[in-house]
Amino acid sequence: MKLEKAYAEDIKLNITAEEADRQFSAGVVKSKFSFQCPDEHCSAPVTCANLERPKDKRKRDPYYKVVGEHSPNCDIAKDIEKQKKRTNSKTDIYSDSDEYIDNAIRLNLQPPSTKRPEPAGDKQGDSDSGVKARRGNAEESGKRKIQRSKTLSSLIDAFLAHESHTIQLPEIGVINIRDFFVEINGQDLSELEDEFRIYYGKAWFNKKENGYSIVFDKTLTSAGITKRPSIYMPLDKLVESGFKRFKVNELERLADKKPKTVFILSQAGPQLRNGYINIWCDGPEYLDYRL
Repeated sequence: MKLEKAYAEDIKLNITAEEADRQFSAGVVKSKFSFQCPDEHCSAPVTCANLERPKDKRKRDPYYKVVGEHSPNCDIAKDIEKQKKRTNSKTDIYSDSDEYIDNAIRLNLQPPSTKRPEPAGDKQGDSDSGVKARRGNAEESGKRKIQRSKTLSSLIDAFLAHESHTIQLPEIGVINIRDFFVEINGQDLSELEDEFRIYYGKAWFNKKENGYSIVFDKTLTSAGITKRPSIYMPLDKLVESGFKRFKVNELERLADKKPKTVFILSQAGPQLRNGYINIWCDGPEYLDYRL
């Protein structure tokens, strides 16, 4: 979820990401993690992505990303939900500005029950996303080019099989599949990008009172704090999900104290907040694992 403004904890004002960039350069805003939802009834944590990255290394200007749950009384969250319902798919991470790129693959995060039927003989989870080429780029006049896409699961299979693919990222461009996957292995958070990446490593599923947590076995470091990163999946997200693989009874089975190789697709890098390092997971469609 993106916001036009966020509440800057260091100056106690609602500001744009552009203003946050200026205040960070001046040393007033201390961290990209020092933001909250601007709604007066909500304190959902917000990250100003790319804020701490040197300007000559940025692929995008800083922007806000909600990395927590909004309050039930948050009017901004209600407006976002209304906007989602007006779009074709709440799990479509691409926009009209993401034009056709030849030989690139997009991520398909739609639940299996709503996917278009796969072509006969397609066993890898590939599909057509129906993206039109820019005017004049089609090989034949009057016809459209179709952008290939892969589900998260099939993209993981391709990575593990050492296949060579180019991935199209929303509003960014392309990245090689080998660079798209980041193994959690003791990095400092400053080394990690604030863009879509798949983080992976050995981890445990743990049952909590109102959901499930996933804790990785390797650590990450930020501001002198070294922790094993984790994610939390509340029960309400599991109930809403169309992904049968992550229904509550399946996670009950996975919480067996045995490590799995877990993959998490996250738009922002891991977050340091309240002494813990978390990886934000928008929902079960952004999560997969291998035994």
